[in-house]
Amino acid sequence: MKKILASLIVASGLAALLMAQRAPVASPTEPELPDVVVNGFKVYKTGGYTLATAAWARDSALLLDPLPLPALKTFFSLVGNNAGQFIGADAIQVVKLSNTTEEVYAVAKFERQAVYMGFTCYKTGDKWIITVINADKDPAKILPTAMMGQLPS
Repeated sequence: MKKILASLIVASGLAALLMAQRAPVASPTEPELPDVVVNGFKVYKTGGYTLATAAWARDSALLLDPLPLPALKTFFSLVGNNAGQFIGADAIQVVKLSNTTEEVYAVAKFERQAVYMGFTCYKTGDKWIITVINADKDPAKILPTAMMGQLPS
């Protein structure tokens, strides 16, 4: 009887251990991105980089600056030629600089590579606009140095 009881205790312990190993691991929650950033990625997926850059620049002074948007369109044209189709984006981190400014870091995912992006967002009244957009295949050129050591491997 003692052997049976001991076997049952060992078996239940092993079952509990196996169940614990199979339990889903909670994933860290993604930071909440301003709507203007999210909408740009949605437009990218359905309409391409030209419409996405227009969505990101909506209501922003970026529309008045002749350099950033054409350069960004050229960059994404080259990326698309080499990296394949855009398949989605993940938030990396949102850094709140003040009540009206945030630095948003995200990764745009393509079939054959990732592009790291930084958006400086400014809140005007009840909506966010993007005042600066940076993108590069090298995360070290976009992400702050302190953040590089925190990225999941």
